[in-house]
Amino acid sequence: MKKIKHLIISSLLLLLIGFVGCEYKTIVPDKGDPVDPEVPISFSAEVEPIWTSQGCVSCHPSAGGLDLTVGNAHASLMSHPRAINKDNSSESTILTFKTVQPGPHGSVDYVGNQSEIIKVWIDQGALDN
Repeated sequence: MKKIKHLIISSLLLLLIGFVGCEYKTIVPDKGDPVDPEVPISFSAEVEPIWTSQGCVSCHPSAGGLDLTVGNAHASLMSHPRAINKDNSSESTILTFKTVQPGPHGSVDYVGNQSEIIKVWIDQGALDN
C-alpha cells in the first residue's frame, strides 16, 4: 500500500512539474521588412527572383500558359488574363491563385515580405524594370 501511495505521489509531482515547466509561445510568421510604396520596386532585381527562390519556375516554365522563368516572366504575366490586376492588385492571381486540382500548391506560399513586394510592384504599374 505504501509503495502505491509513493507511486501516485511521484506521478502527480512529475505531472505538476510538467505543467509548470510548459511555456506556450505564439509563433508569429516573419513578414519581413515593410515595403515602402514610395520606393520603386525593380521587377528584374526584386520581383522576378521571388519565383526562382520559391521553386515556382520548376512547374511554371509554361504550366497553364504562365512562364515565370527569368527573362520571360513579365511578358507572360502581362499576357495572362488574370495574373496582374492593375486596378486592384489584391485580386491579381499571382497573389491569390487557388486550385481545386491536386498539385504542388493550393495557394502561393510566399515567405517574409515577398507578397507585399509583388503587390507594391503591381500598384506601381507592374513595370518591366
